Amino acid sequence: MLISLAMSTLTFVLIIAAVVLVLGVGLYILIFINTSNKLYHKTFDRRKPIPQVDRSPMKIDQSTIYGRGLAWFYTNRMEFINVRIKSFDGTPLCGYYRPSADRSTRNCVILVHGYNEHPANMACYAKLFLTKFQCHVLIIHQRAHHMSGGKVCTYGLRESVDLDYWIKFMKARAGGGARIYLMGRSVGALTCLLAAAQKTIDQNVCGVIADCPGSSLTGLMRVSASKHFRRDPAPFIKRIRQLALKNLKIDIDRCDIVSIAYKIKVPVLIFQCGEDNIAPPGMQVEIFDALRCPKRMVMVESAGHLEAYDKATAMYEREVGKFIETCVVRLVKNGMM
Repeated sequence: MLISLAMSTLTFVLIIAAVVLVLGVGLYILIFINTSNKLYHKTFDRRKPIPQVDRSPMKIDQSTIYGRGLAWFYTNRMEFINVRIKSFDGTPLCGYYRPSADRSTRNCVILVHGYNEHPANMACYAKLFLTKFQCHVLIIHQRAHHMSGGKVCTYGLRESVDLDYWIKFMKARAGGGARIYLMGRSVGALTCLLAAAQKTIDQNVCGVIADCPGSSLTGLMRVSASKHFRRDPAPFIKRIRQLALKNLKIDIDRCDIVSIAYKIKVPVLIFQCGEDNIAPPGMQVEIFDALRCPKRMVMVESAGHLEAYDKATAMYEREVGKFIETCVVRLVKNGMM
């Protein structure tokens, strides 16, 4: 009888343990799926709705070159023309265009902002190219940002194709002999590099300036998730990839410039920041090592993410100037000027 009672108790304990285990596994799976879904939407969904009008901020901090550039942009806002085009999938795209004071110049630059940034954050670069390098300037609004349409950001996969249409726009404005530079920061830099790696990249593109580019979307996700969760983010990334394939019909593994950097033929200038914890310097080293084109990488040791221009303004402008000279020399040698 005692043996029978002991067996019954053991059976009961095993059943309870099994139930607890099943509930625990179920709860873990539920939390995992819920967290993955939230990360998926946070990664791709448009963060802000399309504003009805483009208003100047009520207050602008002018303690940095970026803030002073923003103030300059809104002070001279009427000199920028609002432009609109449609991309390959019908998405309406917007931009700010300002021709150079030298209307005969064929130098052009397309400025590409980063993820969740306002296009006017590129104003300090616009001022640099307008005043020092006599370029026609186009600041684009990436899809799913500010005045451009689109519900999702794809971190350069679709945006790099959008750039083809902006390049056509600049050629139409500047003429067939346009010399077009692509400049982006953070995810915008990744977009420019992915565009330059396309087999069909327009021959009028003569150089890429990439400020703190990430090497890949999954790499950026690993850095971000590791900081927030303090654990291996690989399972979440795998789940997010599955959701993106199913819902967006994109493979986030293709958003990797290191694997295709060898296809870039035009010169590339990379800026990296020694204290960058969003796109760490190692990412830019990977990109630089994979490039097979004329290339240069400049480090600003004491700068955080996207702080290079503010921390080392004179050096930054000097490097951009030398890079443009390098591109021009290359064009002359190739008989393109």
